[in-house]
Amino acid sequence: MLHRLSLRVLPQLNLLVTDLPVRNRKRVVMLAPGLVAFGIYRVLKDVLPLSEPLVLLGLSGCVSALAAIWAYRQGRGLSLQESFRQDGMQRWAWLVGWIGVAYGMQLSLLVLAILQVFVGYDFLVHPEGPAMMAMIIPCTSVTRDAFEIGLIQRLSHEGTVVPTYPNGEALRAWIPQQLPVVIKWGTLAILGGVLSSGMLLSLDLASWQPVLQSILVPVVVASISLLAFFAGEALYEQGEQRRKPHTWLSCLWFWVWPSVTFALTYFLVLIGLTSYVFRIAHISPLGFVAMAASTGLLMTVYSLYLGWRKSYEEQLITIPENIQRCPFVMGMLQQSKSSEPLPALEEMTVPPGNVVN
Repeated sequence: MLHRLSLRVLPQLNLLVTDLPVRNRKRVVMLAPGLVAFGIYRVLKDVLPLSEPLVLLGLSGCVSALAAIWAYRQGRGLSLQESFRQDGMQRWAWLVGWIGVAYGMQLSLLVLAILQVFVGYDFLVHPEGPAMMAMIIPCTSVTRDAFEIGLIQRLSHEGTVVPTYPNGEALRAWIPQQLPVVIKWGTLAILGGVLSSGMLLSLDLASWQPVLQSILVPVVVASISLLAFFAGEALYEQGEQRRKPHTWLSCLWFWVWPSVTFALTYFLVLIGLTSYVFRIAHISPLGFVAMAASTGLLMTVYSLYLGWRKSYEEQLITIPENIQRCPFVMGMLQQSKSSEPLPALEEMTVPPGNVVN
């Protein structure tokens, strides 16, 4: 889900996809795929064994892939044939395979895990309701993200400076360059996840472990992720160009979203994977510890990278100060009557001599 984090945390990507006309059009685009997914489920529920988790996940991934193709085309503003020619097979393979199939299946597992852990509504016992939600919600979310990615691609081709495309290529290039720092923070995150999970396992509350683990582990992981984000920002600070301190409000907001939210998301996806793909009815203590360590590692590395990338973008392009300081509350700033209007996209320029990677 790095693409989702990038679209909301990195300042220019956030600005591009949260512009008021874009938001209005996106709401309209998101309506149709959800209704289509509901119709497909109603038609196929008596034909396919959708009470089987793997069948449901496979269908959800296929429907989400089709939604991703359609939504990307809406955001891209080109025919599919022309988009294939301009964007290339590699980008389309990433869009369909990762944003469509893999991301859609992850979100289906998330929905099933939420219903199981917090509502006590187990898909294996009551398949119809959870199965329907596990089709509609992922399809709608994939549509939103694919539309935003298509819009980013279109604006980039039209000349808008987009320093970071949200496909993870920059992350893969960055990790070898900052390997000691990544290992340091990754180790800290793994220890934090293991200790928080182990502390709960020491309590004699076996039946409450899924709920308690899903609450405490994300809170601890989110706190480490917030510190990692600030450490990532500091990696790119140069000379006298120091970032201004974050406000307590911006720190609290970033801790809640995306840190806690996405840590909870990853942890629940792993619970869903364990329960419905591997069909493990009762997760062992070692299983909870492994999920906590994995969640901590993933979230902390992502946060470290995003902090570094945010500082990189601030040095590379001229970004309004209010966005530089609080990219995570920019939506609030846009809607606030007391805040200054955000500048037009074309006002964001690249200083002479800088090269966009």
